[in-house]
Amino acid sequence: MTTPLTTTTVTPRRLSFADPNRCGIMLGPDLYHVRVARTWAHQVACTTPNAAFPLVTVVSELVSNALRHTCSGDPGGTTRVVIERRPFSYVLTVTDNGPRPGDTIPVPRIEGPDNPRPIGGYGLRIVDTLAAYWDWSGTAGGPLTVRALIEHAPRPIRKGRKKVGRP
Repeated sequence: MTTPLTTTTVTPRRLSFADPNRCGIMLGPDLYHVRVARTWAHQVACTTPNAAFPLVTVVSELVSNALRHTCSGDPGGTTRVVIERRPFSYVLTVTDNGPRPGDTIPVPRIEGPDNPRPIGGYGLRIVDTLAAYWDWSGTAGGPLTVRALIEHAPRPIRKGRKKVGRP
């Protein structure tokens, strides 16, 4: 008797792209993967911790939201994170698995100032503050992609060292 082959997606795993300025990672439903995403984003930024802070924070908030509010946080769920490096900015996209079954389909939005805020609920306000621009796309009941543009200073040009030695 033979056992059927089952394929499972091991997460987290890096995604490959032809463009060297695009990097991606596929995360699973484990909350520990938020930390993995932050570490990965800092590595992708290729800069100092202070300069990478806006990118790392926005990645953390959007992945946390995907795990908390969608099927991405359920067993077998995934969250796809892609960062495109540009000369003066990063373009970040975070795609979830779509909404959990229920009456309402959640969409990313910032509550108005008159609405009482529950404990937490500041993630998109943080994203809105740190990103130059953000939006979302998707269809009702399907996967949702949140895109954010995070500006950064250009990398400094390192001047060559003077050779010290014998004449």
